[in-house]
Amino acid sequence: MWALVPEVIAYGEYTTGKRIAGIVNALTGIFFKAGMALGGVVPGLVLAWVGFNADAAQQTPMALQGILWLVCVIPALLLLLAIFIISKYELSDEKMDEINREIEARHLAE
Repeated sequence: MWALVPEVIAYGEYTTGKRIAGIVNALTGIFFKAGMALGGVVPGLVLAWVGFNADAAQQTPMALQGILWLVCVIPALLLLLAIFIISKYELSDEKMDEINREIEARHLAE
C-alpha cells in the first residue's frame, strides 16, 4: 500500500501541474492514525457488546462468538473490501512510466 503513495503524488502532479506530496502524506498519516484508533476501539466495543468477562474461567457462547468475529470474520470482510478497492486502481506500471516521462519533459521545458 505504501508503494502507491508516490504514484498518487506523480498522478496529481501530472493532472494538476502541482506537486501535492505534502497533502498526500498528511492525509495518509491522518487515515493511518484513524485506522489505528479504530483498531483500538472496535475490539473493546465488540467484547463489551457480547458480554466478554476477563475474570470468567469460561466465556459465554455469545462472547466466544464475538471473539470469533474479531479474529476471523471482521478481518476477512475488511480484506475483501480492500481487495475490491485496490481492484479499482487503474494506474499500471506502463501508465506510471508514461506519466513520469511527461512530468520530466515538463520540467526540462521550464
